[in-house]
Amino acid sequence: MVPASLIATSPPNEPRDWADLLPHNAWAHGCVRLDFGGPGNNSGDWHLGDSSWWEPQRADVPPWFNPGDNLISWGHTGNGDLLFWHIKPSVAPGDWPVVFKEEGPHWEQYQSGFSATLVGLLTGTIQSEYLSSWLGGPHCYTP
Repeated sequence: MVPASLIATSPPNEPRDWADLLPHNAWAHGCVRLDFGGPGNNSGDWHLGDSSWWEPQRADVPPWFNPGDNLISWGHTGNGDLLFWHIKPSVAPGDWPVVFKEEGPHWEQYQSGFSATLVGLLTGTIQSEYLSSWLGGPHCYTP
């Protein structure tokens, strides 16, 4: 397991950070395609919201993820766990929920934005079946 001090985020605050976010997002989408499409249907660069690529039973597609939705990865634990914005058609970016995907089929969705989710997880006002045990205090930030 990875200590909480190793959670990394990639906010697009500068062109340099945005350049780092794009390759990470492509890698994260490749990881999710395996869950959505199954072992025989995970290659290529298909849009995650294209349900024609999904396994028919949706076994590892979260029930809240609908055709046309998408994910943008903004962080990871370094242990195969990913953090995303859940992009929904006609929903403003400030209202995109945050999604956590553990290595394997475990997904959690938080109905708050980026900073509110991080603050909630760190303060304990948002509980995660997986992350909360790693996010006890005290916390510090070093730029």
